[in-house]
Amino acid sequence: MKKTLLSAYLSLLILSCTHKKENVQQVNRDNPSPTMAIPLEYLENYPAIKDSSLFIRNLQQAFGLHIHEISVQQRGEKITAFKKVKINGSDQEYYFIEYDWKTGPNSEYPWKNQLLLTQEGKLVKILSAERYEFVSIFPKQNPHLLTTLVTAHGNGGHEIYKITADSLEGIYGSNVRTYDAHEDNKIYEPYELQLKIKDYNNDGFNDIAFVGKLVLIQRRTPDGFWYDSTTIDGREIKYSVDSPYKKIPVEYIFLYDQKTGHFKSKGDYREK
Repeated sequence: MKKTLLSAYLSLLILSCTHKKENVQQVNRDNPSPTMAIPLEYLENYPAIKDSSLFIRNLQQAFGLHIHEISVQQRGEKITAFKKVKINGSDQEYYFIEYDWKTGPNSEYPWKNQLLLTQEGKLVKILSAERYEFVSIFPKQNPHLLTTLVTAHGNGGHEIYKITADSLEGIYGSNVRTYDAHEDNKIYEPYELQLKIKDYNNDGFNDIAFVGKLVLIQRRTPDGFWYDSTTIDGREIKYSVDSPYKKIPVEYIFLYDQKTGHFKSKGDYREK
């Protein structure tokens, strides 16, 4: 009798442990499953969002988005984009969602997430861009995804993506600063350099460039020391954004490489 009770108890224990393990796998946020019911229930309502708060909570839970437990965030948060898109490299449609929570610590600026999902609800990529745009670089092809990445101090750059095997592939890997609103010794005008699309090397494929003006709000000595004022004929001149030392046109060109499908720098654009 004791052996029978012990056997039954062990069977129940094994069944209980197995059930718990399955539940943990279903809510594993580090490895989102394409069959998770939480997001799919709301994707099926596209293009409507019947309850934006519940939509946001489900996105957070399904894909492990960082949640600020502050009322200010919850009052300002919203879904600012929910659409189907096609991206260069694939003819499939993807869901593109942007979640904006408006405020937070500077270390987590710009307080936005962009999510790209397959039609089945599988996560392709989570981005955190200040701005995004779908840009047509090559005629008669699907657009690329352009993102602007900016810190809370106003420094940043760009990324350009295409689809490769249901993944986002970055095809512009430059470390050149193409966004500058940080009033240290220089800024850009406009803050975000403008994207220019042109066949610069006449090979039949469009290239890209970021163009604008470099606005010097300080001067620099030959040995690299920056200063914001000088004296001319006994009169002190102070440099600022409204009264800069000099404006220099800039054009950072990146040529399309047919072999790799990436854009590569035409010159050495590192800060001297």
